[in-house]
Amino acid sequence: MSGGEMRTPPLAPADAVFAVKTAFENCELPDKVSLGVGAYRGEDGEPLVLSAVVEAKKRFAERLSQDWRHEYIPIGGNPSFLANTRSLLFGKALLEKIPPSKITTIQSLSGTGALSLFAHYAFKFSSKTSILVPNPTWGNHRAIFENAGLTVSSYTYLDPTNPRQPRIDFLKTLNEVKAAPSGTIILLHACAHNPTGVDFSPVQWKELLTACKNNDLFCCFDNAYQGFATGDLDVDAQAVRLAVEMEIPMFCCCSFAKNLGLYGERVGALHYYGSNAVAVLSQLKLIARATYSNPPQFGAMIVDTVLGDAELRENWEKELSSMSERIKKMRGLMKEELERITGDDWSHLVSQIGMFSYTGLSEDEVEYCTQKGVFMLASGRISMAGLNDDNYKTVCRVVGEAVKVK
Repeated sequence: MSGGEMRTPPLAPADAVFAVKTAFENCELPDKVSLGVGAYRGEDGEPLVLSAVVEAKKRFAERLSQDWRHEYIPIGGNPSFLANTRSLLFGKALLEKIPPSKITTIQSLSGTGALSLFAHYAFKFSSKTSILVPNPTWGNHRAIFENAGLTVSSYTYLDPTNPRQPRIDFLKTLNEVKAAPSGTIILLHACAHNPTGVDFSPVQWKELLTACKNNDLFCCFDNAYQGFATGDLDVDAQAVRLAVEMEIPMFCCCSFAKNLGLYGERVGALHYYGSNAVAVLSQLKLIARATYSNPPQFGAMIVDTVLGDAELRENWEKELSSMSERIKKMRGLMKEELERITGDDWSHLVSQIGMFSYTGLSEDEVEYCTQKGVFMLASGRISMAGLNDDNYKTVCRVVGEAVKVK
């Protein structure tokens, strides 16, 4: 290797989610089903563009074609978007109680970008550069935090003694949080935990956040599914709002990929609640400037238009509720069909929430399903949005076969 040549890197492993997507696309079986990628699909199995988004684009279509200026927007993002997304997360009543010096928002490249901004900020300014994430958690969390220099460890989330019926081992979770060193950062899923779909109850949230406050832990919420979990935007924000009411300093990383279907537009926001918000924002802007300079404007304008117009907001909330209800319906149908086929208890499918579900399948059982054309992650996580009236019986038949194969 010459002095001006970089050494050849090792081949990086493929991303697990997109590897499943590629395997599905290459499969030639006629009845194949994709339950891997977490993107909403309608009853017809096709991507859904929300009617509120369609109308928002129509409203500034003429401007886009005639006098649109492709200029930079502020490093911090679209000011109206920032205000509307802050109101969406915290609610107007709670916001009125928060001094402006204690809250701020920066536009991000969807939820992943918000997490990255937070991670780089935490590495520079946290008293401890260690972060606790739930086990299991979204597959990209560890990579994002480690890339920023944080040391990642995990706290118990699911009870490992009964993998067939995924449940939170709350006592162990609570004890581990209480034992964490003061100043440790803790990652919390605001709602619709990914990948399990298993959430804390309101009582458990109160206990957990009390432990975080008493132990002086710094909270970071990942809020990728507000409104998509229960169909109610306010209900899905309760944990974050409770933390503010308890005066717990925190960041919240928000995405509009799922709840507005803007996957490719990369629209998100990073919110901060705590002391010295002006200084915090100034440092976040420095990180953003050195990373991508300015956020994109088109997707943020769509979000801002929907959130800022009463009629579009109402239409969006109705459609969001119907999406959530369709997923709940598929959970119920899958539970009934699997119990009919296997004779086993599949009640965990309906007690879980949101787009994802931990089926409880082993890796060998997942591999069997894959060979039969039903694609999911090796962990047994499935996207419930991939199910519909035409394919759920096929999926249940294959899963039923898998759990009986010895």
